[in-house]
Amino acid sequence: MINVYKKKYYWFLLLIPVFLFSLFLSEMDYLLASLFLLACAFLLMLFLKIEIGLYLIAFSLPLIGIAFKINFLELPLVDFLALFVLLSFVLRELYFYFYDKNRSKLIYPFFSYFIAFFSICLLSSLLSENIIGSLWYSFRWILFFYLAFILMPVNIVKNGNILRNILILFSFSSLILALFGVYSLYIQDWQDSFFRVKPIPVFGHYIFGNNYNLLSEIFLSSGFLILSLKHWFKEERASRFINILSVFLLLTAWLTFGRTAWISIVLQIIVYTSIYFLVIKGRKIDFKSVFLILLSFVVIASPFIFKMFSLQEANISSTQNRLLLTDIAIKAFHEKPLLGYGTGNFVNLVASNIRFVSKYGDPLDSHGVWQKLLAENGILGIVFFALFSFVIFRKIYLGVLKNKNDYKLLLPLFVASLGIYFYQFFNTSYYKGRVWLIVALALVALILVEKRNKLKQNESIKN
Repeated sequence: MINVYKKKYYWFLLLIPVFLFSLFLSEMDYLLASLFLLACAFLLMLFLKIEIGLYLIAFSLPLIGIAFKINFLELPLVDFLALFVLLSFVLRELYFYFYDKNRSKLIYPFFSYFIAFFSICLLSSLLSENIIGSLWYSFRWILFFYLAFILMPVNIVKNGNILRNILILFSFSSLILALFGVYSLYIQDWQDSFFRVKPIPVFGHYIFGNNYNLLSEIFLSSGFLILSLKHWFKEERASRFINILSVFLLLTAWLTFGRTAWISIVLQIIVYTSIYFLVIKGRKIDFKSVFLILLSFVVIASPFIFKMFSLQEANISSTQNRLLLTDIAIKAFHEKPLLGYGTGNFVNLVASNIRFVSKYGDPLDSHGVWQKLLAENGILGIVFFALFSFVIFRKIYLGVLKNKNDYKLLLPLFVASLGIYFYQFFNTSYYKGRVWLIVALALVALILVEKRNKLKQNESIKN
């Protein structure tokens, strides 16, 4: 397919008039014209080899603190890259439509479920007091996360090599972040009650964000996702090395002393071990062994647990903050239970709450996806988003059970996606790439495995 248009190198000649035209528009500003030319060249490069875009996105997932501002629009680096890749993806598909009759058809994963939820978001926006802002939020965040981080990866990742490279790059980027997190322990006062893994500035900029929860999100997903690399690296030494890296990432997440991170990691470990021993290996539950493991875990984790208690005693305001946000969401739901106050309007609800503003200052977005849906899209929003999420994870989970021989690939990705999704019950990344790209990778892995197994089955039937 790619050879159809790779031969048409005259397309690159378009860069010459593009540069001249941009130079004219920028009133002979060579720098601005050159930047525009580079953007066009980048689009063409992605047009020829679009998986490069996914590689860049995967590597940039932890770089949440880097953003581009254009007037009112602020795009994090990941979204900025995803926008370029999405534009190139659309151009490719248009090209294939006109020039390649044998093109593969686009896959629209769970489109009917998504479009049902998106329609509720639009209807809720049209009935809100802030129609323009609410509609913009619906397209900017909700439609964008589906197109850029679910539909696009599913249609671009056509083979295991691309998937492997994406997983390696995200794991490598996460390990760099973990090293910075460990270094943050070294430069802190160990007698401080808030001693924990946290973001540190790099050359004066918080490129990884400025909140420890942002680190936890990455570590608890990459800590399990990296285990899927054992599907390709099967040597005992490589497998042992990957296990060590996984423990290192999860331990770094644990040392953020985030309550949500702890709950998510425990949930992930329970799900992983349960499926591995009970389903994959077919073993029965040994309650004595379970008790001994739990007892050993409590003993080993006791210093961390005491540290967590001390942090929570000094961090009561954070809990009160979340309770007040929950109270705002519940009151909004009681007032507009069916469709809510409109997509993206939770911050406005908080800003109008005198109690919150007087106590905490600037309004915050909901720390939990269900709070947000409750207030913004009502019961219909919750139902359709829950349905959309359920069918995705049901598909991946059943895929793990049906393809037990490929558990080394599928099980870690399922647990990684489940963990990062569950984290959004208490955090604010519900419509972002760091969540949905991980979910999409688990879905992609399942699609590739099922396609390969189907080919093997057909070949065995022919023979």
